[in-house]
Amino acid sequence: MWQHFADPHDRFCHRRPDFLVISPPKTGSTWLAANLRHHPQLFVPEVKEVKYFSSLFKYLDLGWYCDHFTAAGNRQAGEASPSYASLPLATIRHIRQLLPDIKLIFLMRDPVSRAWSHAKHNHRYREANFAHTTTDTDLVTGDQWRENFAHDWPLVAGDYLGQLRRWASVFPAEQLVVGFYESIATNPTTLLRDVFTFLGVDPEVDLSGFPVEERILPGPPGDLSPELAHALRGLLRTRTAELVDFVGERFGLEAPSEWQATLNGPTSSPIEQPAAFRLVDDDEYLSGVMQLEETFASGHRRVQSDYRGYDITFSRGALHATPRDNVQASREEPLVAPTLSEMKERITTRLLEVTSARVQSVEHELRATRETVSGLSAELAELVALARRPSLARRLLHSMHLSTLPN
Repeated sequence: MWQHFADPHDRFCHRRPDFLVISPPKTGSTWLAANLRHHPQLFVPEVKEVKYFSSLFKYLDLGWYCDHFTAAGNRQAGEASPSYASLPLATIRHIRQLLPDIKLIFLMRDPVSRAWSHAKHNHRYREANFAHTTTDTDLVTGDQWRENFAHDWPLVAGDYLGQLRRWASVFPAEQLVVGFYESIATNPTTLLRDVFTFLGVDPEVDLSGFPVEERILPGPPGDLSPELAHALRGLLRTRTAELVDFVGERFGLEAPSEWQATLNGPTSSPIEQPAAFRLVDDDEYLSGVMQLEETFASGHRRVQSDYRGYDITFSRGALHATPRDNVQASREEPLVAPTLSEMKERITTRLLEVTSARVQSVEHELRATRETVSGLSAELAELVALARRPSLARRLLHSMHLSTLPN
């Protein structure tokens, strides 16, 4: 269910993204986002993977999403969430309704290389079949790697053919640019200038200060063994051949030479087509796979800081709020809520409860103070009455007089 604010048209149209990088995981989106940030006419938020349309739309409203782009000013704004590549058709259509003029950037990488990089990422961050793994990378068995290769999450994430067909069926060709990850190594300048031209910003900008040659967030170490390479080719070759035909006919692209091993290299016996490739048009299946992202520990992120003294975060399919004050945090259980609006209500309710308790405590102290004051007033009145008696007054004066005489 989409979380909308009261009047989405007024606020959402005020500042919305102009482009989305929808490149799948491990295909260069981090490098691309880092370079886009350096262009004076472009803006990418500090959190480059907002992930709103893939998972957070269930918990956070469009206002929260728009807030990521308010600092863009007159620059073109965009974000880069790899999981957008795998979105089901219904979600892509919803994006078209909200952002009819959005520009889309899609990079692809040799499918075998991508799958291996993603497998190591899954192991590092304990995702997919490695969710409960405690062993180091070098102790992962061949069977465990093969299990990951065949897991729905990495298969759907790397199914360029299904992804492109869905996105291209909703958005016109002039709003989608497709390129190759391998260009980052072989010709990064041309790739960047092509993207700048597509986005309508100055393609001849001086790139001397850009991280063009830098490796941004390199993946875990570890080479793909020949045996596992053969297994991946057997799993992905037929799909890759279909993809090459599709991008050639639809976009006029030719696969880079780095893809030749996947297409023609030694392979194990062909594997039956996985369900992930057969169910590319099944929105219910894709939505179920996408939901896995919400459970990953790597999905933890800050949603809002210092809302009435609380920090709100998203983790494992729910929103959590903890007091910023460490002492208060040690005394309170974190609040949990399914949506941002409900979380704000719960924070407000807790603050009302705390304030009410403080008021009751102060009232109790005031009552006790009044009783003490009343008792002291009574004693004082009694003493004053005694002091006014003549006999007592004379004795007091006499005592005072004697105390002033010299010894």
